[in-house]
Amino acid sequence: MFLKLVIFICAFVLRLLVVDGYLLQDYIMKEQEVRNSIMRNYDKTTMPAKLTTVRLRRITIKHFDMDEISHTLAVDAWFIYEWTDPRLKFQPTLDVLKLSMSPNDIWMPDLKLYNDAHPGAVTLFDDTLTLVYPDGRVLHAPPARLHTTCVADLTLWPHDQHNCSIVLGSWVHHGHTIDLRLLENKPKVDLSQQQTPGGRNISRGEWELVMTSLIRMENSYECCPEPYVSVWLTLVVVRDAPAFNWTVKVPVVGLSILSILLFLLPPAAGEKLILGGLCLLMDLVYIETVTTTVAHSPSHTPLIIQLVCQQFVLVLISVIIGCIVYRMVHEPHIGGLPTILHRPLSKMATLLCLKGYNNLVSGFRRTLPRSLKSEELELGNGNVIPHSVNDSMIRNEWLFLGALIDRICLILCFTICLLNFIRFHSVL
Repeated sequence: MFLKLVIFICAFVLRLLVVDGYLLQDYIMKEQEVRNSIMRNYDKTTMPAKLTTVRLRRITIKHFDMDEISHTLAVDAWFIYEWTDPRLKFQPTLDVLKLSMSPNDIWMPDLKLYNDAHPGAVTLFDDTLTLVYPDGRVLHAPPARLHTTCVADLTLWPHDQHNCSIVLGSWVHHGHTIDLRLLENKPKVDLSQQQTPGGRNISRGEWELVMTSLIRMENSYECCPEPYVSVWLTLVVVRDAPAFNWTVKVPVVGLSILSILLFLLPPAAGEKLILGGLCLLMDLVYIETVTTTVAHSPSHTPLIIQLVCQQFVLVLISVIIGCIVYRMVHEPHIGGLPTILHRPLSKMATLLCLKGYNNLVSGFRRTLPRSLKSEELELGNGNVIPHSVNDSMIRNEWLFLGALIDRICLILCFTICLLNFIRFHSVL
Protein backbone atom coordinates (compact mmCIF):
# COMPACT_ATOMS: atom_id res chain seq x y z
CA MET A 1 0.00 0.00 0.00
CA PHE A 2 2.79 2.39 0.90
CA LEU A 3 4.59 1.58 -2.33
CA LYS A 4 1.50 2.44 -4.41
CA LEU A 5 1.17 5.76 -2.62
CA VAL A 6 4.79 6.66 -3.37
CA ILE A 7 4.36 5.74 -7.04
CA PHE A 8 1.20 7.90 -7.25
CA ILE A 9 2.91 10.92 -5.75
CA CYS A 10 5.90 10.60 -8.06
CA ALA A 11 3.67 10.33 -11.08
CA PHE A 12 1.67 13.37 -10.02
CA VAL A 13 4.78 15.49 -9.51
CA LEU A 14 6.19 14.40 -12.86
CA ARG A 15 2.92 15.34 -14.54
CA LEU A 16 2.97 18.76 -12.93
CA LEU A 17 6.51 19.34 -14.08
CA VAL A 18 5.63 18.39 -17.61
CA VAL A 19 2.51 20.53 -17.61
CA ASP A 20 4.31 23.52 -16.04
CA GLY A 21 7.15 23.14 -18.46
CA TYR A 22 4.71 23.05 -21.33
CA LEU A 23 2.89 26.11 -19.99
CA LEU A 24 6.14 27.97 -19.53
CA GLN A 25 7.25 27.12 -23.03
CA ASP A 26 3.85 28.17 -24.35
CA TYR A 27 4.09 31.50 -22.50
CA ILE A 28 7.54 32.15 -23.91
CA MET A 29 6.37 31.43 -27.45
CA LYS A 30 3.36 33.70 -27.08
CA GLU A 31 5.41 36.59 -25.67
CA GLN A 32 7.98 36.24 -28.43
CA GLU A 33 5.21 36.21 -30.99
CA VAL A 34 3.73 39.41 -29.54
CA ARG A 35 7.12 41.11 -29.45
CA ASN A 36 7.93 40.13 -33.02
CA SER A 37 4.57 41.37 -34.23
CA ILE A 38 4.79 44.82 -32.68
CA MET A 39 8.49 45.34 -33.36
CA ARG A 40 8.21 44.37 -37.04
CA ASN A 41 8.96 47.47 -39.13
CA TYR A 42 9.18 49.55 -35.92
CA ASP A 43 11.40 52.64 -36.16
CA LYS A 44 12.39 54.02 -32.75
CA THR A 45 13.57 57.31 -34.27
CA THR A 46 10.11 58.17 -35.57
CA MET A 47 7.56 60.01 -33.44
CA PRO A 48 4.56 57.93 -32.35
CA ALA A 49 2.18 60.64 -33.54
CA LYS A 50 2.12 64.23 -34.75
CA LEU A 51 1.48 65.29 -31.14
CA THR A 52 2.63 63.03 -28.32
CA THR A 53 1.48 63.90 -24.81
CA VAL A 54 3.92 62.90 -22.08
CA ARG A 55 2.11 62.72 -18.75
CA LEU A 56 4.28 63.18 -15.69
CA ARG A 57 2.45 61.17 -13.07
CA ARG A 58 4.73 61.58 -10.08
CA ILE A 59 8.15 62.72 -8.90
CA THR A 60 9.34 61.23 -5.63
CA ILE A 61 12.29 62.93 -3.93
CA LYS A 62 14.42 60.37 -2.13
CA HIS A 63 17.47 62.44 -1.16
CA PHE A 64 18.93 65.90 -1.73
CA ASP A 65 22.06 67.81 -0.84
CA MET A 66 22.99 71.46 -1.27
CA ASP A 67 26.64 72.33 -1.93
CA GLU A 68 27.18 76.05 -1.40
CA ILE A 69 30.83 75.81 -2.46
CA SER A 70 30.07 74.64 -6.02
CA HIS A 71 26.60 76.27 -6.08
CA THR A 72 24.86 73.03 -7.01
CA LEU A 73 21.88 71.07 -5.78
CA ALA A 74 21.93 67.28 -6.08
CA VAL A 75 18.57 65.50 -5.96
CA ASP A 76 17.93 61.77 -6.11
CA ALA A 77 14.39 61.16 -7.33
CA TRP A 78 12.08 58.61 -8.91
CA PHE A 79 10.23 59.71 -12.04
CA ILE A 80 7.00 58.12 -13.21
CA TYR A 81 5.83 59.29 -16.62
CA GLU A 82 3.92 57.74 -19.50
CA TRP A 83 2.83 58.30 -23.09
CA THR A 84 0.95 56.41 -25.77
CA ASP A 85 2.62 54.80 -28.78
CA PRO A 86 -0.07 53.36 -31.12
CA ARG A 87 2.52 51.21 -32.87
CA LEU A 88 3.02 49.17 -29.68
CA LYS A 89 -0.58 48.02 -29.37
CA PHE A 90 -1.15 44.27 -29.11
CA GLN A 91 -3.91 41.83 -28.39
CA PRO A 92 -3.76 40.80 -24.74
CA THR A 93 -4.15 37.19 -23.66
CA LEU A 94 -4.46 35.48 -20.33
CA ASP A 95 -0.71 34.98 -20.38
CA VAL A 96 0.54 38.24 -21.88
CA LEU A 97 -1.03 41.31 -20.27
CA LYS A 98 1.99 43.63 -20.50
CA LEU A 99 5.50 43.64 -21.85
CA SER A 100 8.75 44.90 -20.37
CA MET A 101 10.94 46.49 -23.02
CA SER A 102 14.28 48.20 -23.05
CA PRO A 103 14.22 51.97 -23.63
CA ASN A 104 16.91 51.39 -26.26
CA ASP A 105 14.44 49.47 -28.43
CA ILE A 106 11.49 51.85 -28.53
CA TRP A 107 10.90 55.55 -29.01
CA MET A 108 11.57 57.61 -25.88
CA PRO A 109 10.88 61.31 -25.25
CA ASP A 110 14.11 63.32 -25.24
CA LEU A 111 13.71 64.81 -21.76
CA LYS A 112 16.76 66.72 -20.61
CA LEU A 113 17.77 68.83 -17.63
CA TYR A 114 18.02 72.42 -18.88
CA ASN A 115 20.07 73.75 -15.95
CA ASP A 116 22.34 70.74 -15.56
CA ALA A 117 25.43 71.52 -13.47
CA HIS A 118 27.47 68.97 -15.45
CA PRO A 119 25.99 68.94 -18.95
CA GLY A 120 26.81 65.82 -20.91
CA ALA A 121 28.54 64.14 -17.98
CA VAL A 122 25.71 61.75 -17.09
CA THR A 123 22.36 60.81 -18.60
CA LEU A 124 19.21 61.94 -16.87
CA PHE A 125 17.66 58.45 -16.76
CA ASP A 126 19.33 55.06 -16.81
CA ASP A 127 18.34 51.95 -18.79
CA THR A 128 15.48 50.97 -16.50
CA LEU A 129 12.97 48.82 -18.41
CA THR A 130 9.68 50.29 -19.55
CA LEU A 131 6.25 48.63 -19.33
CA VAL A 132 4.15 48.43 -22.50
CA TYR A 133 0.41 47.79 -22.15
CA PRO A 134 -1.98 46.41 -24.78
CA ASP A 135 -3.45 49.86 -25.55
CA GLY A 136 0.00 51.16 -26.49
CA ARG A 137 0.55 53.01 -23.22
CA VAL A 138 4.22 53.08 -22.21
CA LEU A 139 5.12 53.54 -18.54
CA HIS A 140 8.64 54.49 -17.49
CA ALA A 141 9.62 54.79 -13.79
CA PRO A 142 13.39 55.30 -13.64
CA PRO A 143 15.54 56.66 -10.80
CA ALA A 144 17.28 59.91 -11.67
CA ARG A 145 20.26 61.87 -10.36
CA LEU A 146 19.56 65.56 -10.86
CA HIS A 147 22.61 67.76 -10.54
CA THR A 148 21.42 71.32 -11.09
CA THR A 149 22.92 74.76 -10.63
CA CYS A 150 21.68 76.84 -7.71
CA VAL A 151 23.47 80.06 -6.74
CA ALA A 152 23.79 80.12 -2.95
CA ASP A 153 22.91 83.37 -1.22
CA LEU A 154 24.92 83.26 2.02
CA THR A 155 23.81 86.63 3.35
CA LEU A 156 22.04 85.04 6.33
CA TRP A 157 24.64 82.30 6.82
CA PRO A 158 24.45 80.12 8.93
CA HIS A 159 20.64 80.53 8.69
CA ASP A 160 20.60 80.78 4.91
CA GLN A 161 17.69 79.69 2.74
CA HIS A 162 17.94 78.78 -0.94
CA ASN A 163 15.30 78.58 -3.64
CA CYS A 164 16.43 76.12 -6.32
CA SER A 165 14.63 75.07 -9.50
CA ILE A 166 15.10 71.97 -11.64
CA VAL A 167 13.95 72.56 -15.24
CA LEU A 168 13.01 69.56 -17.40
CA GLY A 169 11.83 69.52 -20.99
CA SER A 170 12.30 68.20 -24.47
CA TRP A 171 15.62 69.19 -25.96
CA VAL A 172 14.58 69.57 -29.63
CA HIS A 173 10.78 69.25 -29.82
CA HIS A 174 8.37 72.11 -29.25
CA GLY A 175 4.98 71.93 -27.57
CA HIS A 176 3.14 71.07 -30.80
CA THR A 177 5.17 67.88 -31.06
CA ILE A 178 5.76 66.80 -27.47
CA ASP A 179 3.44 68.21 -24.84
CA LEU A 180 4.31 67.76 -21.17
CA ARG A 181 1.42 67.45 -18.76
CA LEU A 182 1.41 67.29 -14.97
CA LEU A 183 -0.95 64.96 -13.14
CA GLU A 184 0.21 66.30 -9.75
CA ASN A 185 1.24 69.84 -8.85
CA LYS A 186 3.47 68.81 -5.99
CA PRO A 187 6.20 66.17 -5.79
CA LYS A 188 6.15 63.45 -3.19
CA VAL A 189 8.86 63.66 -0.55
CA ASP A 190 10.07 60.33 0.78
CA LEU A 191 13.29 61.07 2.67
CA SER A 192 14.80 58.31 4.75
CA GLN A 193 14.93 59.12 8.45
CA GLN A 194 16.70 57.52 11.35
CA GLN A 195 15.68 58.41 14.88
CA THR A 196 17.78 58.17 18.01
CA PRO A 197 16.25 56.85 21.27
CA GLY A 198 15.82 60.48 22.29
CA GLY A 199 13.76 61.27 19.18
CA ARG A 200 16.41 63.22 17.25
CA ASN A 201 16.66 62.83 13.49
CA ILE A 202 20.26 61.97 12.59
CA SER A 203 19.86 61.14 8.91
CA ARG A 204 18.75 64.36 7.19
CA GLY A 205 22.11 66.17 7.15
CA GLU A 206 22.40 69.91 7.66
CA TRP A 207 19.63 70.87 5.22
CA GLU A 208 15.87 70.78 5.65
CA LEU A 209 13.37 70.75 2.80
CA VAL A 210 10.63 73.25 3.68
CA MET A 211 8.70 73.60 0.40
CA THR A 212 8.32 71.88 -2.99
CA SER A 213 6.24 72.59 -6.07
CA LEU A 214 5.74 71.47 -9.68
CA ILE A 215 4.83 73.98 -12.40
CA ARG A 216 4.29 73.57 -16.12
CA MET A 217 5.70 76.47 -18.14
CA GLU A 218 5.35 77.51 -21.78
CA ASN A 219 7.98 79.78 -23.29
CA SER A 220 8.12 81.38 -26.71
CA TYR A 221 11.18 82.83 -28.39
CA GLU A 222 11.69 85.41 -31.13
CA CYS A 223 13.15 82.83 -33.47
CA CYS A 224 10.40 80.29 -33.01
CA PRO A 225 6.68 81.05 -32.63
CA GLU A 226 5.92 77.58 -31.28
CA PRO A 227 5.68 77.20 -27.50
CA TYR A 228 8.36 75.22 -25.72
CA VAL A 229 7.04 73.32 -22.73
CA SER A 230 9.07 72.68 -19.58
CA VAL A 231 8.43 71.43 -16.08
CA TRP A 232 9.85 73.34 -13.11
CA LEU A 233 10.52 71.41 -9.93
CA THR A 234 11.17 73.98 -7.19
CA LEU A 235 12.75 73.16 -3.83
CA VAL A 236 13.25 75.55 -0.93
CA VAL A 237 15.95 74.31 1.43
CA VAL A 238 16.98 75.83 4.76
CA ARG A 239 20.19 75.18 6.65
CA ASP A 240 19.40 73.59 10.00
CA ALA A 241 22.67 72.66 11.70
CA PRO A 242 22.53 73.00 15.52
CA ALA A 243 26.31 72.60 15.74
CA PHE A 244 26.69 76.02 14.09
CA ASN A 245 25.15 77.61 17.19
CA TRP A 246 28.26 76.59 19.12
CA THR A 247 30.97 76.85 16.48
CA VAL A 248 29.87 80.05 14.72
CA LYS A 249 27.56 82.20 16.82
CA VAL A 250 28.87 81.74 20.37
CA PRO A 251 32.44 82.86 19.45
CA VAL A 252 31.03 86.03 17.85
CA VAL A 253 29.11 86.93 21.00
CA GLY A 254 32.14 86.13 23.14
CA LEU A 255 34.44 88.34 21.09
CA SER A 256 31.96 91.22 21.35
CA ILE A 257 31.83 90.91 25.13
CA LEU A 258 35.65 90.84 25.34
CA SER A 259 35.87 94.08 23.38
CA ILE A 260 33.59 95.72 25.96
CA LEU A 261 35.65 94.42 28.88
CA LEU A 262 38.70 96.12 27.42
CA PHE A 263 37.70 99.46 28.97
CA LEU A 264 36.78 97.98 32.35
CA LEU A 265 40.48 97.61 33.22
CA PRO A 266 42.20 100.53 34.98
CA PRO A 267 43.50 103.20 32.61
CA ALA A 268 47.07 102.73 33.89
CA ALA A 269 46.99 98.92 33.39
CA GLY A 270 49.15 97.64 30.57
CA GLU A 271 47.13 94.41 30.51
CA LYS A 272 44.39 96.21 28.59
CA LEU A 273 46.72 96.51 25.61
CA ILE A 274 47.53 92.79 25.82
CA LEU A 275 43.82 91.97 25.96
CA GLY A 276 43.15 94.24 22.99
CA GLY A 277 45.91 92.56 20.97
CA LEU A 278 44.50 89.12 21.80
CA CYS A 279 41.02 90.27 20.72
CA LEU A 280 42.42 91.49 17.41
CA LEU A 281 44.20 88.19 16.89
CA MET A 282 41.09 86.15 17.72
CA ASP A 283 38.99 88.25 15.34
CA LEU A 284 41.49 87.63 12.54
CA VAL A 285 41.55 83.89 13.25
CA TYR A 286 37.77 83.76 13.21
CA ILE A 287 37.54 85.70 9.93
CA GLU A 288 40.14 83.44 8.35
CA THR A 289 38.36 80.29 9.52
CA VAL A 290 34.93 81.36 8.35
CA THR A 291 36.23 82.71 5.05
CA THR A 292 37.17 79.19 3.95
CA THR A 293 33.45 78.37 4.02
CA VAL A 294 31.93 81.50 2.52
CA ALA A 295 34.72 82.60 0.17
CA HIS A 296 32.93 81.01 -2.79
CA SER A 297 30.12 83.59 -2.62
CA PRO A 298 31.96 86.90 -3.08
CA SER A 299 28.79 88.70 -4.21
CA HIS A 300 26.88 87.84 -1.01
CA THR A 301 28.75 88.90 2.10
CA PRO A 302 27.33 87.07 5.14
CA LEU A 303 25.99 89.38 7.82
CA ILE A 304 27.94 87.56 10.50
CA ILE A 305 31.18 88.33 8.63
CA GLN A 306 30.20 91.99 8.50
CA LEU A 307 29.56 91.90 12.25
CA VAL A 308 32.99 90.41 13.01
CA CYS A 309 34.74 92.84 10.66
CA GLN A 310 33.02 95.80 12.34
CA GLN A 311 33.98 94.29 15.66
CA PHE A 312 37.60 94.07 14.47
CA VAL A 313 37.61 97.77 13.53
CA LEU A 314 36.05 98.66 16.90
CA VAL A 315 38.71 96.71 18.80
CA LEU A 316 41.43 98.30 16.68
CA ILE A 317 40.17 101.78 17.57
CA SER A 318 39.89 100.72 21.21
CA VAL A 319 43.51 99.56 21.26
CA ILE A 320 44.63 102.88 19.75
CA ILE A 321 42.68 104.82 22.37
CA GLY A 322 44.06 102.50 25.07
CA CYS A 323 47.62 103.24 23.92
CA ILE A 324 46.96 106.97 24.04
CA VAL A 325 45.45 106.76 27.52
CA TYR A 326 48.27 104.54 28.77
CA ARG A 327 50.85 107.00 27.43
CA MET A 328 48.93 109.94 28.86
CA VAL A 329 48.81 108.36 32.34
CA HIS A 330 52.42 107.19 32.49
CA GLU A 331 54.08 110.08 30.70
CA PRO A 332 55.68 112.65 33.05
CA HIS A 333 53.78 115.93 33.06
CA ILE A 334 55.02 119.30 34.25
CA GLY A 335 51.52 120.36 35.28
CA GLY A 336 48.07 119.06 36.03
CA LEU A 337 44.83 119.63 34.24
CA PRO A 338 43.73 123.20 33.55
CA THR A 339 41.69 124.64 36.39
CA ILE A 340 38.80 125.44 34.08
CA LEU A 341 38.27 121.69 33.51
CA HIS A 342 38.08 120.71 37.17
CA ARG A 343 34.41 121.46 37.73
CA PRO A 344 32.95 119.99 34.49
CA LEU A 345 35.12 116.89 34.82
CA SER A 346 33.96 116.43 38.40
CA LYS A 347 30.33 116.58 37.34
CA MET A 348 31.01 114.10 34.53
CA ALA A 349 32.70 111.78 37.01
CA THR A 350 29.57 111.79 39.16
CA LEU A 351 27.40 110.91 36.19
CA LEU A 352 29.81 108.17 35.02
CA CYS A 353 30.08 106.55 38.47
CA LEU A 354 33.74 107.55 38.95
CA LYS A 355 33.48 109.05 42.42
CA GLY A 356 36.52 107.13 43.59
CA TYR A 357 38.81 108.81 41.07
CA ASN A 358 37.11 112.16 41.71
CA ASN A 359 37.58 111.88 45.48
CA LEU A 360 41.20 110.90 44.98
CA VAL A 361 41.93 114.05 42.98
CA SER A 362 39.82 116.28 45.23
CA GLY A 363 41.58 114.96 48.33
CA PHE A 364 44.95 115.99 46.98
CA ARG A 365 43.63 119.40 46.05
CA ARG A 366 42.25 119.99 49.58
CA THR A 367 45.69 119.30 51.09
CA LEU A 368 47.23 122.19 49.16
CA PRO A 369 47.50 125.65 50.77
CA ARG A 370 44.94 128.01 49.30
CA SER A 371 47.52 130.75 48.91
CA LEU A 372 49.63 128.61 46.62
CA LYS A 373 49.73 129.99 43.15
CA SER A 374 49.28 127.77 40.13
CA GLU A 375 52.66 128.82 38.77
CA GLU A 376 54.28 127.56 41.94
CA LEU A 377 52.36 124.33 41.69
CA GLU A 378 53.45 123.72 38.13
CA LEU A 379 57.08 124.65 38.84
CA GLY A 380 57.17 122.98 42.25
CA ASN A 381 58.64 126.08 43.90
CA GLY A 382 59.00 126.44 47.66
CA ASN A 383 59.43 123.98 50.43
CA VAL A 384 55.82 124.11 51.62
CA ILE A 385 54.76 121.30 49.37
CA PRO A 386 57.03 118.32 48.88
CA HIS A 387 57.79 117.30 45.32
CA SER A 388 56.30 113.85 45.87
CA VAL A 389 52.90 115.34 46.78
CA ASN A 390 53.05 117.62 43.79
CA ASP A 391 53.93 114.76 41.40
CA SER A 392 51.25 112.48 42.84
CA MET A 393 48.61 115.13 42.44
CA ILE A 394 49.58 115.78 38.80
CA ARG A 395 49.66 112.05 38.02
CA ASN A 396 46.28 111.50 39.68
CA GLU A 397 44.68 114.26 37.65
CA TRP A 398 45.83 112.68 34.39
CA LEU A 399 44.80 109.27 35.73
CA PHE A 400 41.41 110.78 36.50
CA LEU A 401 41.17 112.06 32.88
CA GLY A 402 42.17 108.62 31.55
CA ALA A 403 39.45 106.98 33.66
CA LEU A 404 36.89 109.41 32.23
CA ILE A 405 37.99 108.61 28.66
CA ASP A 406 37.83 104.86 29.38
CA ARG A 407 34.36 105.15 30.86
CA ILE A 408 33.07 107.15 27.90
CA CYS A 409 34.60 104.63 25.49
CA LEU A 410 33.06 101.79 27.52
CA ILE A 411 29.60 103.32 27.11
CA LEU A 412 30.17 103.89 23.39
CA CYS A 413 31.44 100.33 22.85
CA PHE A 414 28.54 98.87 24.78
CA THR A 415 26.09 100.94 22.74
CA ILE A 416 27.70 99.93 19.44
CA CYS A 417 27.75 96.25 20.39
CA LEU A 418 24.11 96.41 21.51
CA LEU A 419 23.09 98.06 18.23
CA ASN A 420 25.04 95.43 16.30
CA PHE A 421 23.28 92.65 18.18
CA ILE A 422 19.93 94.23 17.30
CA ARG A 423 20.91 94.81 13.69
CA PHE A 424 22.35 91.33 13.12
CA HIS A 425 19.89 89.43 15.32
CA SER A 426 18.78 87.34 12.32
CA VAL A 427 22.14 85.52 12.26
CA LEU A 428 22.77 85.35 16.02
